Amino acid sequence: MKVDGYCDDVPDEIVRTHLERLIQSSRFNASEKQKRFLKFIVEETLQGRATQLKAYTVAIAVYDRPSSFNPQVDPIVRVEAGRLRRALENYYLASNEVSPVRIEIPKGAYVPLFKDTRQSRGGDEWQQRASGRELLLPGPSIVLLPLKNLSGDEERDYFADGLTEELTSELARFQDISVIAVQSAIRFKDQEADPKKIGQELGVRFLLAGSIRIGMSEIKATIQLFDTLTAEQVWSMGYKENLAAADLIAMQENITQRVVGSIADHYGLMNRRLSKDSHKKRPSEFKTYDAVLKFYHYETVLTLESFIQALNALEEAVQLDPNYGLAWAMLGHLHADNHALGFLDRADSLDKALACTQKGMALDKDNQFVQDAITLVHFHRGDKKLFLKSVTETVALNPNAPYIIGVAGWHLCLYGEWERGRDLLAKGMVLNPYHPPWFHLALFMDYYHQGDYENAFAEALKFNYPDLFYDPLMRAAALGRMGKVHEAQKAAEELLELVPDFSSKARELIGTYVKVPELIDKIIEGLIPAGLKITN
Repeated sequence: MKVDGYCDDVPDEIVRTHLERLIQSSRFNASEKQKRFLKFIVEETLQGRATQLKAYTVAIAVYDRPSSFNPQVDPIVRVEAGRLRRALENYYLASNEVSPVRIEIPKGAYVPLFKDTRQSRGGDEWQQRASGRELLLPGPSIVLLPLKNLSGDEERDYFADGLTEELTSELARFQDISVIAVQSAIRFKDQEADPKKIGQELGVRFLLAGSIRIGMSEIKATIQLFDTLTAEQVWSMGYKENLAAADLIAMQENITQRVVGSIADHYGLMNRRLSKDSHKKRPSEFKTYDAVLKFYHYETVLTLESFIQALNALEEAVQLDPNYGLAWAMLGHLHADNHALGFLDRADSLDKALACTQKGMALDKDNQFVQDAITLVHFHRGDKKLFLKSVTETVALNPNAPYIIGVAGWHLCLYGEWERGRDLLAKGMVLNPYHPPWFHLALFMDYYHQGDYENAFAEALKFNYPDLFYDPLMRAAALGRMGKVHEAQKAAEELLELVPDFSSKARELIGTYVKVPELIDKIIEGLIPAGLKITN
């Protein structure tokens, strides 16, 4: 019998065999519940019960919801179906399995389709997969080769193995990075690393390799990151410590935080590398993750052009994949930035920011960036109670994610929570030296409110966003306080070129990010020696 969504051309046992292989694959990045979801809908379809596959049925059978379950109130099945759909798509993009069947879940339905891949795939792609060559996973993907113990003492293997596990675990905490299990790379352990070969066989863009050496008096670790497309070493880090003073567990954690912070962060080396590639793509090659990369690029340069590119890309991304929580959160983040920085003349930016970030939270509440986006909206809406609660929840999701904890500290400082803010911001900047330069805005405000104007001016010079009014504003205020009137007046002229009516709305503009009224007063006082006549 033929049932909707079921192809009679593929025998049941072939579908079941492929399903088991898929479920067991380390490349199928789905949760246990999502795997259970997939098994349930496939088996129900094979048993001829496809017409019964509704959100209610799945919620009861897979997600243990009560009989009173209402899909209009609880979107669990729709959200999880979107995630499962993406996990399947990513698996088939990167898997080298040559199978006569491909399982798909059409959007808006829960009945799987079983497609004959030899008929539906193009000849070149089929030949590529049949030859054992894998396609790259979308987004950042990495495999860590087991670290080598060069100590000449096998009893020291425990440290290399422990550090390998620690690095893999911490990399896996970043939700948007595909981390290939170490077991998949064990066969390369005793070989000379060939990044291109490993990348081709495992379908990953980046390779992390390294070694440890424990001597009589010191312990050394060396870690390298390779781009498998070019075999280029794009980063390396050396670490050395006196063995007598070393706490080996603390040392493992320290190395892990520094490595992961530098390469896996939102502004780490992997995303920076991928972002460069994304700029070269034609519109016809656009994928949803390219929108994410355009957002990261915008956050680094903060220009009108990059803002518009990221906005357009993310609006297209949520049309292509309306269940992509991260894209919704980033779109909300852009609307919040537009509210504060005024790239486009839109009065409803903050309302749009709230709507988009709430959508992102409904779809992916455990994603740290999604949580950070709603925190940003609470910040701009001036709801300090909700903001502080959201900051705590955001940091708790991954207290070692450099960008997110740095941003949390940044916002806390600007809300006058100086001590806690300083600690988080400093930690984020130490863990990832590639942090965005706008982090220095909060450090400027910290020094300025303490009356340390020379250090405040030094931080203003590090901000370095000449197209944003905060750049000359900080310099003018600090120089005015330092008594350097001529230099302060020149900075004030730059400020007025960017915002000709600044004098009439100074308090409003400064208050877009500075949430401490006394500090706003102090900044305005610093602008008076620069020749600015503040009228409000």
